Amino acid sequence: MSSIVLKGYRAKDIEFRGHLSPGEKVQLDNKYSYNVRYGKDQICVAELSCQVFDKNDPEHKKFFISVVVEGIFSYPSDLTREQIHVLSYKELFPYARVLASTITSCAGIPPIILPAADIENQSIYRIDTGNIKP
Repeated sequence: MSSIVLKGYRAKDIEFRGHLSPGEKVQLDNKYSYNVRYGKDQICVAELSCQVFDKNDPEHKKFFISVVVEGIFSYPSDLTREQIHVLSYKELFPYARVLASTITSCAGIPPIILPAADIENQSIYRIDTGNIKP
């Protein structure tokens, strides 16, 4: 199988709330979303959103971290969109993971390590919304 190439990435949005008392424990949960938009000349833009929050705080007032990372990829013509989705996720996820870990460790709390999602066994919904302008 041919591979995709990450041309560049950026942190599109970062949000952090850490209103915890010393020694306070939280039960963490996470939520991810991932979308790929396709452009001309075998270029696509992928956006990965990762959130980590306290399960017992539905309004996310005490602890919350959200990172949104965007990547630009080129891909060969022999890949399906489903393959591009999986491969681009695997390329972009480590950047989101390092960002979340760095933010929390710099905030003086134990670093949050985002758990990897098994994207290959997830349903990939395909909604064509037109091309992007690269």
